[in-house]
Amino acid sequence: MKFESHPDVPLIEHIKEVYENSKKFMYADNEDILYCLEIAAKSHDFGKYTTHFQKRLYNKAYRNVLADHSYISAVFGGYVATNKLGEDSYLPLVIYSVIVHHHGNLKDIKNKLPKNKKDIRNLEIEIEDINKQLDDMQENKEFILKDMKKINLEKEFSDFLNYRPIEKTLFHLRKLYSSMSNEELFYKHQLIYSALIDGDKISASKTQLNDVSNINYDDLLDLYNEKFPKVEGFSSIRREVFESIQKNIEKNYNERLFSITAPTGTGKTLAGFYSARKLSEYHGNRKIIYALPFTSIIDQNYNEIYKLYENLNDFHENSSEYLIKHHSLTEYDYKSKDNNYDLDQSKLLTESWHSSIIITTFVQFFESILGGRNKMLKKLHSIKGSIIILDELQSIDIKYWRLIDYLLKKIAIELDCRVITMTATKPVILQESIELLDNYEKYFKMLNRVELEYNDYQVTLKEFTEDFMDDLEEDKSYLIICNTIGQSLKIYKEIKDLDREVIYLSTNIIPKERKLRIDTIKKSMKYKPIVISTQVVEAGVDLDFDYVIRDLAPLDSIIQAAGRCNRNNMSEGKVKVVKMINEKEELFGKYIYGSILLNITRDILQDKTIKESDFLKLIENYFKEVYQKKNTDDIFSEYKSAMDALDFETIIGFSVIANRPNYIDVFFQIDEESVELLERYKEIKNIKDYKEKYKKLLKITPEMREYMISLPDKFIGEFDIDNYNKIITMPFEDKKRVYDNNTGFKRDDIGGYIFM
Repeated sequence: MKFESHPDVPLIEHIKEVYENSKKFMYADNEDILYCLEIAAKSHDFGKYTTHFQKRLYNKAYRNVLADHSYISAVFGGYVATNKLGEDSYLPLVIYSVIVHHHGNLKDIKNKLPKNKKDIRNLEIEIEDINKQLDDMQENKEFILKDMKKINLEKEFSDFLNYRPIEKTLFHLRKLYSSMSNEELFYKHQLIYSALIDGDKISASKTQLNDVSNINYDDLLDLYNEKFPKVEGFSSIRREVFESIQKNIEKNYNERLFSITAPTGTGKTLAGFYSARKLSEYHGNRKIIYALPFTSIIDQNYNEIYKLYENLNDFHENSSEYLIKHHSLTEYDYKSKDNNYDLDQSKLLTESWHSSIIITTFVQFFESILGGRNKMLKKLHSIKGSIIILDELQSIDIKYWRLIDYLLKKIAIELDCRVITMTATKPVILQESIELLDNYEKYFKMLNRVELEYNDYQVTLKEFTEDFMDDLEEDKSYLIICNTIGQSLKIYKEIKDLDREVIYLSTNIIPKERKLRIDTIKKSMKYKPIVISTQVVEAGVDLDFDYVIRDLAPLDSIIQAAGRCNRNNMSEGKVKVVKMINEKEELFGKYIYGSILLNITRDILQDKTIKESDFLKLIENYFKEVYQKKNTDDIFSEYKSAMDALDFETIIGFSVIANRPNYIDVFFQIDEESVELLERYKEIKNIKDYKEKYKKLLKITPEMREYMISLPDKFIGEFDIDNYNKIITMPFEDKKRVYDNNTGFKRDDIGGYIFM
């Protein structure tokens, strides 16, 4: 009898390959994890040794439940682990869990275990099915035994087949769950699961793994010196900041938690990256993970690092082994000189972070270190041992801060990570961090690029626009940052007819146009444009205005907005904070941030003018007060308890971004390219061959997202709903009615409370 794992792939070869792949993902510094991983890998497809599974392999219509393999494999894995690790070890429960869930998301660890220590009636059908599967294996025992000998499980297989210790194993696993109290089980479970599912996918896709590429720190430093030679003026501050950070990483490389606190525009991105590279080299060339809050700034930081490497001889043909970016809009094209990876393999390698440097989002990072989704967790093993840069960590909602503090300290120890946080607005988090910039306060005190003015009186949108136009200066560029899209649209409509360039920018415009719009703004700066935007410009977007006006927001957002003003220190820039109200005389900011943060900000700013040199003290006071008044304990306790109990039903709900359940994604056909794109999408959806359809959908999805806007579902009546193809669209013929080239989606009837 011939047993296969996938068409034309011998099952035993797949099992051995999964073990070898998954073993590569782990440092050999934890014998428990490596041994568990060996048992899990060798047991995970045990259930495929039935004639029922072999029939399904070539006939997808074969629906016999006896062809399912995860449950019997998990019970077998639990049995093997108990024999090899002893009845006092909790690890057999971990092995059972990772195997039973290895083809999906993590669920309740008690999944398909007895409800209590004595009663197993809830599993009578499942146990009967396992016995039938073992009866089937009995018919081919000699063939299977030959394979089991190749992975040293022949005794365990024979005993499991002959004595059928199914109930005994399930009761033992239930007993382990009931008495479980080991806090260190969570990351052991997650690492084994991550390595198993990634090793499984790598093998199934026939993907060859190469070593990642790197460049030593000194050669990298030469590239920095070529691009940024020593000069006088503000650039000399950047150089001083850079050298201080590198010097301190040399002194403190054995520590695990670091921070870089420096003003906007002082070169934190590259200084932080170089310190991570030096730290990586000290610890045997570890992987570097650079995480940022928003996809909108990933390309910018990726390009900055890409430019350092682009003159290396083999970089262009081998770039993905040096550097990749990964977020929801990623186009999968993994470049390696030794392998020509297809789209599916490129996606797999990118999503699993098989590279030396990864530029990614907070969502991807934090939902991997605390999550239950298969897609996110397959890269957790790549985080183990890595050097992690977290840029603008304070942008995460304060309610998560205690939890984030706990998670980062935990992975620093249990996953052997080093963490570098970088910010211009030091949050009350990771207070134990080693600060890498000596006397960082002095750099804030040296700065006089901007002056922040706050007047504590309310203005309507009409009053604001009238005042703005009265005070407008011809030789100044202006950025107006609003809290809601409705607010920004109304202001744009009031001032768009001024005799100078007025540009609108928000997520009300399709992503493709937003990128073009940012380039247009950069090119038009010499003509002193006026830009009306939302928070989308605050974090990391490299724009530089003479005058920034910010609707009242939390203080950290205001400081971020000030970072878009006079970045190059040409003259003193102005930042003005105003309190805009709607028709109900309510602050627009209240709909986004609530009242607590706004009230604290108003109390700190009071009615005064503030120099940039005072920003640091201001923001430190703000964060301390917010941390005292915001409840961070409930969320911390909820997820800490879930981690200790391996409660994945709770953990899978974790996200660092707000869930917006009442929103819909709409595809806007605004040009010929989008019309053709939608036709291609529909053609692909009609392809009968699943694998061919999947690969083509994979390729077209990033292109489709460039034309999508997320909107409140109250607007769904404006669009066509294609239930067959599962897409909501704006037809091209509706463009004049629904979409404006300058401002995007026409939402004239909005209530003014839509975020971003």
